[in-house]
Amino acid sequence: MNGQTITRTLLRLFRLNLKSRTSIQTPLFTPAIRSWSHRQHVQPFSTTEYSEPNVLPQDKIFIAMSSGVDSSVAAALLLRSGHPRENLLPFYMANWSPSASPDPIPPPPSASGRAWQNRASTPQSSKAPSKCTEREYNDVKDVCRALGLHEPIYMNFEKEYWCEVFVPMLEMYRCGMTPNPDIECNRRIKFGAVIKRLKDEFHRKSERVTEKESKWWLATGHYAHVLYHTRTGASHLLRSIDLNKDQTFYLSTLRPDVLSRLLFPLGSYKLSKPAVKSLARGLSLPGWRPGQIERPESMGLCFVEPGSGKGQTGFRRFLSEYLEPEPGDVIIGPSKKYPGESESKETCAPEGTVVRKHAGLWHATIGEKARFQLPQGSPEYQGKWYVSRKNRELNTLEIVRGQDNARLYGKGMIVGEWRWLGDDAADIVREQSTSNERGLVAQFRHRQIPVKVSSVEQYGGSRHQSCFEGNEPHELKIIFDSPAMAIAPGQSAALWFGDRCLGGGVIRDAVELG
Repeated sequence: MNGQTITRTLLRLFRLNLKSRTSIQTPLFTPAIRSWSHRQHVQPFSTTEYSEPNVLPQDKIFIAMSSGVDSSVAAALLLRSGHPRENLLPFYMANWSPSASPDPIPPPPSASGRAWQNRASTPQSSKAPSKCTEREYNDVKDVCRALGLHEPIYMNFEKEYWCEVFVPMLEMYRCGMTPNPDIECNRRIKFGAVIKRLKDEFHRKSERVTEKESKWWLATGHYAHVLYHTRTGASHLLRSIDLNKDQTFYLSTLRPDVLSRLLFPLGSYKLSKPAVKSLARGLSLPGWRPGQIERPESMGLCFVEPGSGKGQTGFRRFLSEYLEPEPGDVIIGPSKKYPGESESKETCAPEGTVVRKHAGLWHATIGEKARFQLPQGSPEYQGKWYVSRKNRELNTLEIVRGQDNARLYGKGMIVGEWRWLGDDAADIVREQSTSNERGLVAQFRHRQIPVKVSSVEQYGGSRHQSCFEGNEPHELKIIFDSPAMAIAPGQSAALWFGDRCLGGGVIRDAVELG
């Protein structure tokens, strides 16, 4: 059954409003699991191994809603599945505002204070968040009215986001790393602080009801899938059917106990992004009705673009409102080529040559094209140049010529703050690392083609405790089957076995070739 067939079937069921969609004895998404064997991933999981979460009619389902099509369709799917309307509770979370800072951001030890004087003035983008939040909340209310749901609960997490996500992100950029705030936001806010708030909300709305009588769930519009493993009773995080939109990478560091509360309707109904958009049009959801301009995707960093511009350029301009310039040298790196690591025969400037000045290490990302004008009239500077290293101690930025330069590649990565997703996840990695099956894959970027893993082992720390033991975050050394390009410290990384996500962490360094 392809995506278009599923879309037509769902629309037909929605319009007929069938009463027999779900019985109280069956899980909410039971019909959706029937054709998992048709998946074409590395290792499809069996329908005998997994079952959908057992959601009962008396359970409360909190639906996280933004102004985007994904959460809107997820809400429509939950409503049309037959779950009682009164037990579907939409909410909207506001995560960003520059005014949410409880205290000034502390300057770096060497700061002269100039940037923090600038920071005291109103940033270019400071007026955007309130408008962005207000617009999104009104859009969510429109969707809820169209679906006949309760008015969405407004939840404010601005201070939590500022303290637990934004300020640590700034510090990582200041140190020359490339953080992924979306992953930290998921762990600490959307599936952290939100979970605590929803638990309180559930008990407030159900004062005389225990969780044995009525459970509560958190549903979102993520492209992922949580299923119960029938043999162990544990909840596993699995890839979406739409690999282009799969978001398990962004969910790889969630607390394992949170998984048992989650519902991902788009994953349960095996919907791709095109199918979701088709459903939104077919259901005439606000923003997707005939004659209306399609609503843009809701973005976690919507506050950046209005005052700063689009893409990486706009984001760096936004960062410049909070980080002080720290100028340093841009130097030429080694000219060895990959594969083979042979010396380049092309004329190249000597290693260590200073060619430009940078405004701060946070202005560049390892592996990206260098944004510096070099004299193309000279043979030793001709061609495309890429960022290959950052040296925090010397405050230097290294660039190399060509994407085939060996300095851009690593045979593996050192990943710190590692968190396992499930009690058996470490056992799976240990077994795969000592066998010839090679069923593990890794990613350190969203939408990256998964990289096959040859071994995983503990890196540093006590030799008496294995990285596969204990509950504390670990540091792993992950080696690939073949070298990978652009492994940047600060980026997130995750492991999968087949479709199952086993955990994730933060890259500390690349394992160099040789």
